[in-house]
Amino acid sequence: MFFQRILRSHALGVLAVVIVVGAVYAQTLGFGFVWDDDQIIYGRIEYQSPSRWLEAVRQPLDFSPNYFRPLALSSLLVQIWVWQANPAPFHAANVLIHLVNTALVCVLGLRLLGGRWQGVLAGALYGAHPALVESVAFVSSRYDLLATLFLLLALWLEGRLQGAARVAGVAVAFLLALLCKEVALTLPLVMLLWQLAVGYSTDAKTPSSKVPPASQGEPPTLGSPHAAGVTSRMGWRFSLAYVRDLLRRERALYVGLAVALGVYLGLRYAALGYLFTAPLNEAQIDTGTPLQHLLLVGRTLATLTGLAVFPFFSITPAHHSELPIPLSDGWAWAQLAIAVAVVAGVGWAARRQPRVGWLLGAGLVALLPVLNLRPMEFAFGVFTAERFLTFPLALIVLGLMAGLLGWASARRVQAIQGAMVGYCAALLLTTAYNLPNWRDAESFWKWLTVAAPRSPIGYSNLSDLYNKQGRHIEALEYAEKAIQVAPRSGMGYVNKGVALLRLGDPDAAIALFRQATEIEPHNIVGWNNLAVMLSERGEFNESERIIRERVLGRTPKFYGHQALGLLYARKARLDLAEAEFRAAYALIPNPAGTAAEQGLRELQQASKWIAAAHHWMNQRDLTTAEAHLQAAAQRDPDRVAYGIALARLRILQNRPAEAKQALTDLRERGYRDQTLDALLAEAEQMLARRSR
Repeated sequence: MFFQRILRSHALGVLAVVIVVGAVYAQTLGFGFVWDDDQIIYGRIEYQSPSRWLEAVRQPLDFSPNYFRPLALSSLLVQIWVWQANPAPFHAANVLIHLVNTALVCVLGLRLLGGRWQGVLAGALYGAHPALVESVAFVSSRYDLLATLFLLLALWLEGRLQGAARVAGVAVAFLLALLCKEVALTLPLVMLLWQLAVGYSTDAKTPSSKVPPASQGEPPTLGSPHAAGVTSRMGWRFSLAYVRDLLRRERALYVGLAVALGVYLGLRYAALGYLFTAPLNEAQIDTGTPLQHLLLVGRTLATLTGLAVFPFFSITPAHHSELPIPLSDGWAWAQLAIAVAVVAGVGWAARRQPRVGWLLGAGLVALLPVLNLRPMEFAFGVFTAERFLTFPLALIVLGLMAGLLGWASARRVQAIQGAMVGYCAALLLTTAYNLPNWRDAESFWKWLTVAAPRSPIGYSNLSDLYNKQGRHIEALEYAEKAIQVAPRSGMGYVNKGVALLRLGDPDAAIALFRQATEIEPHNIVGWNNLAVMLSERGEFNESERIIRERVLGRTPKFYGHQALGLLYARKARLDLAEAEFRAAYALIPNPAGTAAEQGLRELQQASKWIAAAHHWMNQRDLTTAEAHLQAAAQRDPDRVAYGIALARLRILQNRPAEAKQALTDLRERGYRDQTLDALLAEAEQMLARRSR
């Protein structure tokens, strides 16, 4: 009866945490799509149809050739097929996954802390943490949320199941996490540290001969002062022996993890044709010299660990830094010192309080893929993201909670517990305060200009938003601010050029587009806009060269075809323009209102084809003129206009009899036109000369 009451109280505690966290995040159900959501969710035409599911998931994401995440992507695709452009179900799914993750952290905390209520508090700290606002409110963080779900599930199954079911369950959870995001690769080492922290001798496992029991053959638990004293006294010799013993006894589990990893690598190679490939150089962070690279790693680690511990004044969608980091940046050196202190502190904890150290070490291991050891692929000046904490934060919170409980004496324990509850309340309030910034695109980008004033991303995207809304004066203002804070970022120049173009200054727009491409040679939007403007000016050769060398085949894939369609339409090659517009249209998930859609609609007019045919007759390219007239005939042309064009072409082809027949038919139908009469006279003269 006593244990049933404890279990009931634990369940009620977990439920209370889930309800409170869910109530805070419920407002996201009224939020829209922001940031990269449109590109990630609706960026490819194959995402729109269930029949193209396999084609969609076998490709890497647009942002990197190494982002292969078919399971998490499939969760988004199902919602696209069912709910189309309604953002509410997408947000609801993110909140639900976060609540499940929060419940799992509560359960793991209860196991880790020997059933103490502070285990539930650890879950509350995780669920309320402001650093996870991005993970939940940003629909495109589904990859992080689902990977975290399966990684936490693997840790839970490790202690819940036994025998073959335990091995299979953990291995399957690992495989599913890998299919959501590549950062899950760290789980085997995280699992090792987790097992060391929990205590290998617990539950149904055989007690290790290396571990003295606390009493009557029972293994020490984390909450036991006796256990902490024993492990502290035995030091590293005990730890190494314990690791060897654990690995020997857990061979089946780690073999299962290795098999899951092998299956994942096989699926990845079968889908992509490679395991890893170098991304485009311009997509990666510029790390500079090895010393500058070290400063970047230190800044990344210090930022993420700082966010985990004290997230009250530093929450932002874009953590900005000058890159490469200048060696004269004193704060970067201070952050490197902080990072070294963090690593050293975890090492010290592993020696003095091994279970706490192993948990914190597991958190650091989970961060390894995102510490810029290998340069990340980000937009201008961004070096890390808060969504990277989605899984590591759970381990860090559990480790810190265990450390506080181990450190607190009987006299201080109530004060510390009260402080932790107050800290949790502060986290919750900070989360509630920051959430409305994700409500819509304008709120989001305005917040970013305040939260990261040295980053051009907020200013540039706000300018782009206002250009799309026709608010070109405001767009110009924010574009100039983007250029001011980051003269080496091309998008400020692009958006300023668009604003000036709409305000009637095409010459300045062309100059700005060209400047953007000089600053950022990989700026696809700048190259695309420059090529389109040059084609408008009749500089067709230069425009086509730019499109084929700089735009075609790059993301977004429809840009190149659409630009070529506009180019060929202006060159009166409507046959080629139609093919390019169709190619672009097939690649645009929502083509309504685009240049490709408008171009195809205009090409349904026979008059366009007839005019192009006259152009090519003037150029004496009769074959191309013939092709355009044939296309016009398929579009229900005006009889007189078509007949005149056809007669003119037949005269130029030295086929006057056919020309006369076409013109005579028009006359007999009652049509009269001066041009018709003139062409008929010319055809009759040609026939008369032949008869002499």
